[in-house]
Amino acid sequence: MTDASAWQPIETAPRDGTPIQAKIPGYGSDYVIAWTHGFFDEDGNNCCCWVIVEDQEPPDCWHDGVCWGSNADGIASIKPSEWKPLPPNKGDE
Repeated sequence: MTDASAWQPIETAPRDGTPIQAKIPGYGSDYVIAWTHGFFDEDGNNCCCWVIVEDQEPPDCWHDGVCWGSNADGIASIKPSEWKPLPPNKGDE
C-alpha cells in the first residue's frame, strides 16, 4: 500500500488542474502548482504548463509563475521533480 503523503515522481502527478505540492530542485518543496491548459508556446501552438496557483514567489527561472520549456530569455525553467497531494485544510473538517 502506498502512503498518499509520500513524495512521488512528477510524471505520476494529476494533469487535470488539481493543485498539488511540488518539489522544485534548488528551490524547495512548498510550491503549490497545477497542470494548466490554455498557454501558447513561441510558435503559437496550444500547450500545457505547470503553474504556481497560490500567492507564492515562484522560482526565478519560472516566468510569471509558469514553468516553460524555454523562457523569454531562452533558458528552460527548472521542472518540478516530485509531488504529493496537498494536506487537508483544517478549516474543512
